[in-house]
Amino acid sequence: MTMRSALPLAILASLPLIPLHASAQTCSCASVPLLGSMQPASTEGDEWFFATTYEHHEISDLVAGSSTVPDTTGRIRTATALVMEASRGVTDKWAVSALLSSVEHKRAIGGESIRTSGLGDAILLAKYSPRRISLYSDSALSFGFGARVPLGDDDLARDGVFLSEDLQSSTGANGAIAWTYWAKAMNDSGSAQIYTSASFTANGDNSRNYQFGDEATVSFGGSIQMRSPWGFAADISYRNANRDRRNNFEIPNTGGDWLDLNAGFQYRVSESLGIGFGGTFPLKRNLNDQLQFTTSYAWRASVSYVIGSER
Repeated sequence: MTMRSALPLAILASLPLIPLHASAQTCSCASVPLLGSMQPASTEGDEWFFATTYEHHEISDLVAGSSTVPDTTGRIRTATALVMEASRGVTDKWAVSALLSSVEHKRAIGGESIRTSGLGDAILLAKYSPRRISLYSDSALSFGFGARVPLGDDDLARDGVFLSEDLQSSTGANGAIAWTYWAKAMNDSGSAQIYTSASFTANGDNSRNYQFGDEATVSFGGSIQMRSPWGFAADISYRNANRDRRNNFEIPNTGGDWLDLNAGFQYRVSESLGIGFGGTFPLKRNLNDQLQFTTSYAWRASVSYVIGSER
């Protein structure tokens, strides 16, 4: 393959695919996990990147340890989020990203139901990318650090009683984030890649002295951009969450370990515009204590757009 013929595929391969990770959610998590919705690629100098993602989590699996327990109550538990991201390349190696969310929770059992919605948390992240996949480099490396900031309500109540943390639209607590991403091109054009990423979030207390457990996530997978407008990606992700705490005491039936399969595809409308769809499916769970509700599956749809001097 000549350099001239490889150029279009290399350009497409450098554009971010849809986010794959909709991390498994348990009933102790106030808002849909956000960091997994952020695109892995970093914008270059004078580039803008925008993405809007709709996520749906079906939280109907009742798990004790690593075993799924039949739930005969017929209850319904879902969480959805509209997530908007904007990234700006500051230099060829530095970029900043901001992510906002709107969250809705639904619970129903028998004839009783409850629905809450509102502004969720935000993420602010600075990314440093010393290497990018291009015609002159077969690997990419990025590091990120930033904060999770509560913007919405964390004190929603019904009949004068505060709702549980899993029904609040926001965590109500600040958090610190560290993130890294590495990818390697598996062919000359860069259209086939393997990648790995890792992140860690340290959460603070909210106004009611509730602290969501610190989380660590690691994933490994691959992606391919076809000569047609279609691109595909899949990875395996592992997530560990510590127990939640209130007044510095551990909350039972919170935290654990999740192993998930994430897969998605994207259609390139143009070199700047992409639309895609992805899903998350649990492979293995090992959750703390006797009973926890957790994600049965999750799916997301995304639209992304890049604006730059060379687009």
